[in-house]
Amino acid sequence: MSDKLIPRMRTAAKIVAELRAMDPGCEVTEYYIRQLIREGAVPVVWAGHKALVNLDDVIDLLQQGTQRPEEEPETIGGIRRLKAI
Repeated sequence: MSDKLIPRMRTAAKIVAELRAMDPGCEVTEYYIRQLIREGAVPVVWAGHKALVNLDDVIDLLQQGTQRPEEEPETIGGIRRLKAI
């Protein structure tokens, strides 16, 4: 037998269920997991219409954290607003 571990591939709903089993107060939602999938933040294996994600990849991502996207400056008539110092 191989010494490799089988990846724990789950759907978004089952990832949330596993996280809540590990931590009942977990605030991660199925919507957030689906966003990660849509943005390509975690590798996905497609099984028909099901997106399967490795649970360990999600846990690693949650431990590392993510960056907030930079807000685009508001432009009105070619003039952009500057942040006050």
